[in-house]
Amino acid sequence: FTMKRILIDSGSSADILYKHAFDQLRIPVDQLKPVKTPLVSFTGETIHPLGSINLSVVAGAAPRQTQVEMTFLVVDTPSPYNAIVGRPGLNLLEAIVSTRHLVVKFPTRFGVGEVRGDQQAARQCYKTAISDKGKSKVLPIANVELREDVEPERPQPVEDVLQVPVEEGNNEKVFQVCSQLEEAEKGELITFL
Repeated sequence: FTMKRILIDSGSSADILYKHAFDQLRIPVDQLKPVKTPLVSFTGETIHPLGSINLSVVAGAAPRQTQVEMTFLVVDTPSPYNAIVGRPGLNLLEAIVSTRHLVVKFPTRFGVGEVRGDQQAARQCYKTAISDKGKSKVLPIANVELREDVEPERPQPVEDVLQVPVEEGNNEKVFQVCSQLEEAEKGELITFL
């Protein structure tokens, strides 16, 4: 089967196959392996998978394609997507993801393979996902605490440091060197930098 509407999510710790897509693959339900661990979504919602299944996934177009065995958790929840490929699947593919360019690239025996996304389909899936969640799950902007007046705490050195100017005679731009170094090491480091 050629599957479309797959969300590439490098923030997901699991590869997900939605039940409506699983049913279309006509795989018998008895082939699902039991899964005891529930999934916790970004919103904190807990979902219990129906089970897991290993599927052979081919990414890319011949000859620059690769085939891997992915373990998908099958979940019965509404989604505009058919599947989510998370970190486990991306790692198996050895993939590099560019969200800006809607492309996933991965090594193959014949060079770099790629899968490109469709901007219109991505927008439509996103709009559908947002509209299906309902207004109660969206955090209103009024509840966000803005902290413009708070200066973020900067990390501090754990030991004494020397302030070394980047340019000789200009003390406005400096870098810090550990004062515990031997004099020869400090001199070499400062000369190098």
